[in-house]
Amino acid sequence: MNSSNPIYSILYIDGSVKNLKSFKADFCRDYHIYTATSGRAGMEIMEQKIIQLVITDQRIPDISGIDFLEKILVDFPDCMRMIMTGGGDEEAIIEAFNRGNIYRYVAKPWNQEELKMSIDSAMEVYNLKIQNRDLINSLEDAKRNLERKVMERTREIERQKANITRSLLYASRIQNALMVPAEQLDQILPPYFILNKPKDIVSGDFYWVSREGDRLIMAVADCTGHGVPGAFMSVLGISLLHEIVRNLQELRPGDILNELREQTIRALGQTGKRDEAREGMEMAICAVDFQRRVLQFSGAFRPMYLFRRGELNVIHGDRMPIGIYGEERASFSTSEISFEEKDMIYLFTDGYVDQIGGLDRKTFKTGRFKRLLREICQKPLAEQKSILREEVEIWRAGQEQIDDILILGVELITAWNG
Repeated sequence: MNSSNPIYSILYIDGSVKNLKSFKADFCRDYHIYTATSGRAGMEIMEQKIIQLVITDQRIPDISGIDFLEKILVDFPDCMRMIMTGGGDEEAIIEAFNRGNIYRYVAKPWNQEELKMSIDSAMEVYNLKIQNRDLINSLEDAKRNLERKVMERTREIERQKANITRSLLYASRIQNALMVPAEQLDQILPPYFILNKPKDIVSGDFYWVSREGDRLIMAVADCTGHGVPGAFMSVLGISLLHEIVRNLQELRPGDILNELREQTIRALGQTGKRDEAREGMEMAICAVDFQRRVLQFSGAFRPMYLFRRGELNVIHGDRMPIGIYGEERASFSTSEISFEEKDMIYLFTDGYVDQIGGLDRKTFKTGRFKRLLREICQKPLAEQKSILREEVEIWRAGQEQIDDILILGVELITAWNG
């Protein structure tokens, strides 16, 4: 984000005047900074100014930071929220995520460079929320205009249209799940990295993680298109995955994909006609049972790579997507294998291998990708992510990125309990 001009407004609340002066000195060149020593003074500023980000200390004189952030949720839903706390406040941090719907927490004393990066990231999410709201408003206007023109159409068409609209509106409210903070993922996943390089501001690729008892479920998906069309499809996919995992009794990956496909077809009103759009998604989904030390995998046009002591094992998915595909719909298969300590698994979309570059302007290709992963799979995960990012940039050599790129790498720990 370019913050060379003071565009965004930040409210910082802290009972310490010294901290307020330090914060303003650190960031006044990049943002409009407002400060307050109490929740009451902070609320007065919120009511008078347009504030994009609130950062509050947990301990302020007249109200806790968590209570203040929870209080502004209703009246200022677009405002990003961060809480600042000293060491040893783990319970307060968890409560802030649950009640205050915070974007990040900041440890005291803050590191100026790290806090600047967190603020810039929050502003990017804020921009995405505002763009999403404007898009939804545009969809609402289009929906009302369409309803006036199709009054004579059948009830069945109206029902399908309403279902699609409700699905999109529901999905828009959880689009922020696409930007899950690392702090939350750290509590759920074993050692991991995520390389996420959207082609545009928003992405049609998404990752999804859920912990259900002793089972960890991870998915990586590539939706039709990229940018705004892909992002709306990703919202639909995430919302349906939440619903399916909540209601499905048997959480086998193949069963999840079967149900996801059926619900996606219904939500999009797909009939299989030759001239209709074929929106959908490709997906790799893996369930890890740490008690049994078993991996279950299912894929819709996507594989999973497993490296054990540097050797690659490719677990293939089925050659069919999530969405309408031919007249008959076969069930997705589920592969089950045992895993060992320090096994590395990779779930990924096709954007990395399809990137055009090199001297001959060719795609990166699957073979080169496998060789690269074999070379780095036993390195620290942060280093793996860095190498993958650097390699694709070197390959691209200034050429346009042609697709969204998403790679999820996870090191399996047999005693992991989240």
